[in-house]
Amino acid sequence: MKPTNLQHSDYRIRKLIGSLGLVLPIALPIAKGEVLASISHYYYDTLSSLIFIIVLSAFGLFLLSYKGYQIDPTTEKISDDFLTNIGGLAALVVVLIPTACYDSGSKTIEDLCNTPLEPLFGHIDSTAKTIHLVSAGIFILCMGWMSRYKFTRGSDDGNHLLYKWCGNAVFISVALIIVFMAIEKWVTKEFIIHNYYVFIFETTAVIPFGISWLVKGKAIANVKSFAKRMLGNET
Repeated sequence: MKPTNLQHSDYRIRKLIGSLGLVLPIALPIAKGEVLASISHYYYDTLSSLIFIIVLSAFGLFLLSYKGYQIDPTTEKISDDFLTNIGGLAALVVVLIPTACYDSGSKTIEDLCNTPLEPLFGHIDSTAKTIHLVSAGIFILCMGWMSRYKFTRGSDDGNHLLYKWCGNAVFISVALIIVFMAIEKWVTKEFIIHNYYVFIFETTAVIPFGISWLVKGKAIANVKSFAKRMLGNET
């Protein structure tokens, strides 16, 4: 299939989504000054909460604005637009229904959980936490699906292998989170990295899809073009 009718604005959205994917797991620990149990737990710290809300809201709005290629009914059943709309809505739910504040790995946040001073929408409800986890999983899996299956359509632009590996990294990371959660629930809570495995595997999911969206948005080509223009002006 030869993809057609990609809007120019979609290239900008790809670069923005890719940039956000790279920034999120790096900026949050820097803002908080420590690594928490998951990316979502940064919602409960003042500065990192602002970053978390802004970045996830931007993810949601950019994905809802993204149209992508028109669907080829002979080879596809799900359009780019439908898939990114689902991912965008899931990202917004992640913001509106944050994770429960307990088990964050931070003493200051744990102390916050024991006071009535939780931030807006903060909670310790297990049902709301489950909705948050499912929404986060849907969001990340949609991004992985775009990388693995949507970005590899048509003729190879030289980056198809990269897109496949990035998509596979997302799927493997989500699978490992599920496996570790099962171990923690039914086997033992005392295993290596048990306090931080969600953050680790969220990071190994978010960064690869960020890379794939940047590359698909022609960010590298834009940088090379800019560098050539600058070098040409110098000479």
